[in-house]
Amino acid sequence: MFPYDPIYTGISDIQSDSLKMVAIYAEQFLRFMPRNIQNFPSHGLDHSINIIKLINEFTGNWNLSVTEDEKYILYLSAWLHDIGCICDREHHNEVSYQILLQDESTCNIINNVSANALYNLKFTINSHSSSYDIEEVPKNLNGVRLQLICAIFRILDACEISCTKCPKAVFDLIGPTLKEDPTAYSFWDGHMKIQLVTYKEPDIIILTRGSNENTEKIINRLKKEIDSVKSIFQENGVCIPQISVIDHSLHQ
Repeated sequence: MFPYDPIYTGISDIQSDSLKMVAIYAEQFLRFMPRNIQNFPSHGLDHSINIIKLINEFTGNWNLSVTEDEKYILYLSAWLHDIGCICDREHHNEVSYQILLQDESTCNIINNVSANALYNLKFTINSHSSSYDIEEVPKNLNGVRLQLICAIFRILDACEISCTKCPKAVFDLIGPTLKEDPTAYSFWDGHMKIQLVTYKEPDIIILTRGSNENTEKIINRLKKEIDSVKSIFQENGVCIPQISVIDHSLHQ
């Protein structure tokens, strides 16, 4: 069903099994997310799967210990945070959670694994959007450092900016129409020049090729998201990420 099977680490078998069912539910919506492709980079299935990879890389390369329940919330958020885009992109964070609540079966799956996970998701899903005041998230809830987990997820969602969002083969076909929409063109052009995002504390390393003003705008948005959660990282004794950009085209 998926381009590759997501790998879940640091959680229990029952949590991992439940994520397989949650993924099947989320995929119903995510397969339709790349609508209006001329205007928006992909927020479909690949976006969620790539965030799962980023969760694994970040927690594995940062001096950060997360519990099984905290890791489970991050994985659930990766699958569910954008399903609301099917109805309303501007307020999709709020809509995503409301859609989830309407599906009794999926809610039961989550509740049967952890009685508190569904309520915790209300905050991780809503606060991944910069329009949500993350300071309103409870610092600790039901044994989870919820504000910190929300802050981490906001950053990792913002880190999903590489060229996989904007395949060159697709751009070659739609590029002429994008020139009529400078904003859309700048998104595609900027993302296509970002080759990889990886982590080595204290750096978020961004590998680019021929970066330009469009790429810088995308990276600057990530910097703003980091700024929005700095105090939360500091309060929890977690190293604040620094952006390190390496342009391969300058080293050839």
